[in-house]
Amino acid sequence: MDEQVNTPDDSLDRLMAAAREGDSAAYRQFLGEAAQRIRARLASKIGANSELEDLVQESLIAIHQKRHTLDPGRPVAPWMYAIANYKLIDHWRKRGRSPIVLDDEADMAVPADTLAGVDVEALLDRLPEAQAEAIRLTHVEGLTNREAGERLGVGLSAMKLRVHRGMNALKAMVEDNRK
Repeated sequence: MDEQVNTPDDSLDRLMAAAREGDSAAYRQFLGEAAQRIRARLASKIGANSELEDLVQESLIAIHQKRHTLDPGRPVAPWMYAIANYKLIDHWRKRGRSPIVLDDEADMAVPADTLAGVDVEALLDRLPEAQAEAIRLTHVEGLTNREAGERLGVGLSAMKLRVHRGMNALKAMVEDNRK
C-alpha cells in the first residue's frame, strides 16, 4: 500500500489546493510529485522501460485535462491512481495483449537438432521483419535483449516479446516442415 494515499496531510492535496488558487509553481511541483508516484506504481505492473515513461506522460496529460473533475474535498492520490490505472488498461488494450511473462531461458531451449540442416536465413526471411531482426541480433550476433533493444530503439520488454514470438514462429515452421 502507498503510505501517503489517504492521509489528510498528503503533499499532493496541499499542492493541488494551492494550484487551484492560481499558484503555478505549486502545480508544477504537484505534477513532479505525481509523476514520481505514478512511475513507482506502474513500474510494479509494467516494468521499468520506455513504455513506462510513455504511460507516466499519458497519465499526467489526463490528470491535467481532467483536473476539473476532482472534488476539492476528496484526496488527490486515489483519483490520480485511478487515472493512471485506466491509462495502463488502455495501453494493454491498444497493444492487444495482457502482461506476459517472457522466459529468456525457454527461448534459448530449442533442441540442438531442431534447426540442424535447416536454412535459418530462409526461415528468418519468412518472419515479420521486427522478429527476424530481433533473432538475428540476439541469437546470431549474440547481443543481449537489452543491447539489441538499444540498437533498434525499442524497450527491453518489446525486444523480449519480439524474440519470444519469433522463436515460437521458427519452431512452428520447422515442425510444419517435418510433417
